[in-house]
Amino acid sequence: MSKSFCQCCFSALLLIGPLLLPAQSLPTINAAFQNTPLEAVFTRLEATYAVSFSYEDETIAGITINTDIRGLPLDKAVGKLLEGTPLGFEIVDDRFVLIKKIKDPRRSSPTLPLSAICGQVFDKTTRQSLPGATAYVHNTPHGTTTDTEGRFRLEGHFKKTDTLEIRFLGYQPVRLAVQPLLDKPCTTFYLGLACNRMPDILISDFAIDLLTPGKGGNFHFKKEKMPTLPGWGEPDVMRMLQLLPGIGSAEGNASRLNVRGGTPDQNLILWEGIPIYHSGHLFGLYDAFNPYVVKDVDVWRGNFDAKYGGRNSSVIDIKGRPNLVDETTWGVGFNLLHLNAFMEKPLFRKSKTKKGALLLALRTSTIDRIDNKIYKELFRQVFKNSRITLERQERDEEGFVTWNPVFSYGDFNFKLRWQGKHHNDNAISFYGSTDELFYRFAYDDGEDFYETIDLVNTGNIGLSWQHRADWSPVLKAKYTFAYSNFHNAYTFRWNEQDRERPFAYRYQTDNTMADLSARLHHQWQVSDRHRMSFGYNFSAQEAWLVYRDTDAITTRANIWEQDTTRNLLHTFYATFDYDVTDKLNLSLGIRENHLPQRNLYYSEPRISFSWRPLWEGFSVNGGMGRYWQFVFQILDFGDLGIGEPLWYITSEDLPAQELWQWTLGLRHEKKSLLIDLEFYHKNSRNLTSLNLRVDKGFDRPWSFDGMATASGMDLLIRKRIPPYSLWFAYSIGKVYQQFPELNNGLPYPARHDIRHQFNWVNMLSLGKWNLSANLHFHTGTPFSIPTVVRVECPDCTADSTTFSLAFNQLNNTRLPHSVRLDVSATYSFGKKNRKWKTGLSFFNLLNRKNLLGKDFLLNTPSFDQPQTSFNLQKLNRLDSGIAPNFFLHYQW
Repeated sequence: MSKSFCQCCFSALLLIGPLLLPAQSLPTINAAFQNTPLEAVFTRLEATYAVSFSYEDETIAGITINTDIRGLPLDKAVGKLLEGTPLGFEIVDDRFVLIKKIKDPRRSSPTLPLSAICGQVFDKTTRQSLPGATAYVHNTPHGTTTDTEGRFRLEGHFKKTDTLEIRFLGYQPVRLAVQPLLDKPCTTFYLGLACNRMPDILISDFAIDLLTPGKGGNFHFKKEKMPTLPGWGEPDVMRMLQLLPGIGSAEGNASRLNVRGGTPDQNLILWEGIPIYHSGHLFGLYDAFNPYVVKDVDVWRGNFDAKYGGRNSSVIDIKGRPNLVDETTWGVGFNLLHLNAFMEKPLFRKSKTKKGALLLALRTSTIDRIDNKIYKELFRQVFKNSRITLERQERDEEGFVTWNPVFSYGDFNFKLRWQGKHHNDNAISFYGSTDELFYRFAYDDGEDFYETIDLVNTGNIGLSWQHRADWSPVLKAKYTFAYSNFHNAYTFRWNEQDRERPFAYRYQTDNTMADLSARLHHQWQVSDRHRMSFGYNFSAQEAWLVYRDTDAITTRANIWEQDTTRNLLHTFYATFDYDVTDKLNLSLGIRENHLPQRNLYYSEPRISFSWRPLWEGFSVNGGMGRYWQFVFQILDFGDLGIGEPLWYITSEDLPAQELWQWTLGLRHEKKSLLIDLEFYHKNSRNLTSLNLRVDKGFDRPWSFDGMATASGMDLLIRKRIPPYSLWFAYSIGKVYQQFPELNNGLPYPARHDIRHQFNWVNMLSLGKWNLSANLHFHTGTPFSIPTVVRVECPDCTADSTTFSLAFNQLNNTRLPHSVRLDVSATYSFGKKNRKWKTGLSFFNLLNRKNLLGKDFLLNTPSFDQPQTSFNLQKLNRLDSGIAPNFFLHYQW
C-alpha cells in the first residue's frame, strides 16, 4: 500500500443526520372464511399479504372463523377476525401481528414488580442480525419486534414462571424461562433455520431482503443476502446496481454510472453520510467500497425525497457495519486483484446501559506485484488508445526501451458505534481510498537517452459523526456531520541526455474538492394519516484547480491557470405525507437553497403519489420535481489519455445546473413476484461542455449553456421459483444534448445515449452452492465520424496548409451492439464460527469483442516536409475480454 494512502488514513477532521424511511401504510385485506381453523386463516393471510402472525399454538387451538372481509386495513381486518374470541392483538411495524389472550387481571397486581427483558437476535449460521423477529411473553400483552440491528426490549410485570418466545419466519422458535433474563444485561439469541422449509426461506429471504421496493420510489438492497454476483463472484455494490433497469455505464466500468440519461457527476454517492467523489478503483473499473463491510444500500433513480439534494440524477446511500454483537469477528481473504481483512469487535461488554462495536477494514491491491489474466484484460480496457498502449508497441528486442506501468490501489474503513442508555445511536466513521499510477517510458542505448514519467495520484478521505434518537414515540431525529476531501494530482516529467537530472520539463495538474456538511433531519408522525419530515442542511465546499509547468533548462516556471472557488449553501426542507384514503397517499415536498455570498435562492418543489386502486400489491406511482446541482466534473486527461475527472463547483461565471423531471409507473408486488414499470422524462439546462467526452482532435468550446432531454421506460420483473430466482431488467430511452457552439446549434445524441439495454439475471441456491449467470445486451453508443480538411499551417516550412479533422456533425453513427455473458459460482463451508467461502467467476465468458468507443488519429508529415499526404488511423477501444477471477474468504 502506498505511503500517501497510509498517511491519509490517519489524517482527517472530526466534525459532527437524516435517514428515516417513511412509515408504511397497512395492507388492505380482502378475504372470506367459512368454518376455517384460525391457524389456516393466518397461514393464508401470510402467504397473500406478506404479513406475519406470531402466536402460541395452544392459544388458537380449536378456534374457527366465519367471516367476510372486504377492503379493510389490516388492523380492522384482524379485529373482525377475532370478534367473539378470547384473543386480542397488537400490530408492530405495520406487518407483524402479535396474537395473545385477553389481558390477565393478575398482571395489574401491585405485588409483581416492573421488570425488563432485552436481547439481540441473530441467524445461528451466518451470525447476521434478524430485524423483524417477534419477541413476546406467553399469555401477556407484552410483545414487540426487533429493530434493524435485531435488538428488542420488553417491560412489564412478569412472573418468574412466564415463558419468553422468539420467532422469525422460516426459523425454529426459541422458548425459554423469563426468570434468568429479568433485569439482566441484554442476552444474545441465535435462531436456526427450520429444516423442513429451508429452501423456500433462503429464497424468500433473498427475494425480500436483497431487493425491496421502497415507498419513496427507491430500491433497498440487503448486501449480505446476495448469493453471488455474475461475473465478479464477490459482491460489488456499484456493479450490483447496474442490474437494475435505468442504471448502466456507457464507459463499461463499475463506478461511472449513467442513471436515466444522466452523467456520472450527477449521482450523489454517500458512504455513512460522507459525500464520495472518488467511487472506483482502476479508473472506475472496480468498486471502491469494501463489500465485506457494506450492510445496506438504498438507491433512487430520480424523483427522490426533499431531504436529498445537490445532485440531479440519482442518490446512492450506502451504510456499513458493524452490528452491535457480543462476539468478535475476524475476516481475511483475497482475489486476483487485492487482499482484504476486517475486524468487528464488541465494546462495553460489562455495561448494563451501554453497548458498542468497533470495525476496522482494509484492502490493498496485489496487481502491482502479481501479473494475471484479469489484470491484463482490465489494463487493456482502461489504457486502450492512451499513450501507454501506443508506446508499448515501441519496445525492442535489444532492451533499449523501458516500458513500465505500475498501478496500485487500496481503501480503509473505520467505524466506532455505540448505543446509550436511552437507545440513542451514535457512530463515528472514517473512509479512505487511493489509486496510484506510475508509468515510465525510456530509451537508453548507452549513448542516447530519453525518458518520460507519468504520475497519477487520486483518492478520497472522509469522516462523519451520526447521531440518531427517538425523542418521543412520534418524533425521531437523525443528525449527520461529515467532511470529505477529494484529491487528484497528475505530473508529467520529460528528460533527455542528462541521466542525473530529475527532469528537463515538468507539467502538473492539481485538483482538490473539500466538502464540509451538516444535515439535521427530523421525522414526525403527526397522526395515523399524517407524517412530516423536515430539516436543515449546511454545506461548505471548496474546489481548487491549478495547471503549471517547470522548465529546468531555462529555470522558468509558469502557472497557466489557478482558481479557487468557495460556496456556502444553506438549505431548509420539508416533506408532508398524507394518506388521503386507505388507497391513496400524497407527498408534498419543498427544498429551499440559499447561496449567501451571491444572495441567490434556488427552490426545489416536489410532489409524488401512490394509488392502490385495485388488488392488494398493485399500485400506480408518480412524481414530479425540480432539482439543482452545484458541482460538476471536467474531463481533461491531457496527453496521457486516461485519468480521473476533475471536480469543480459553480461560481458567478458558472451557473448551477437545473433539472425538471416527472415519473409515472405501475407496480405489482407479491412475495414471489415483482413487476415494476416506470416511465420518465427529464429536462436539464446550464450544462457544461467541459463534461463532454469528445473525440481526439475535437476542439471543445468553453460553454455553460447546454441543454439535455432524456426520456424512456424501465421494466423490472423479479420471479422466484424455489430454489431459482430470476431478474429481467429492460430499459428503453434516448438522451439528446444541445449546445449553441456545437453541431451548428442542433440537438444531437449524447455519447451515453443507449437506446435499448437489458439484463437477464439467473440465480440458483443449492445448499452450500450459489450459482449465477447474467446475459447483458445493449445497443451501441453514438460516436462521430470526422472528415479530413485542409487548414492553414503557420508552423509549416514546406507548405502553407496541412490536414486536420473536422467534426461537422456530432455522434452521427453508432457502435455495434454489445452482448456479454457473465457467470459465477461460490461455495460456502466450515463449522459454526469458522466459515469459509470461495468462488470462481468469468466476466465475458464468450470472450466477445465488444466496442466501447472508436477514436481517429490523423498522421501527417512533419512540418518541414510537403503536406501532400495523410494517414487516418482508426483506433477501437474494446471492453474486457474473458476475465476469470477467483476469491477465497475466511471468517471466524
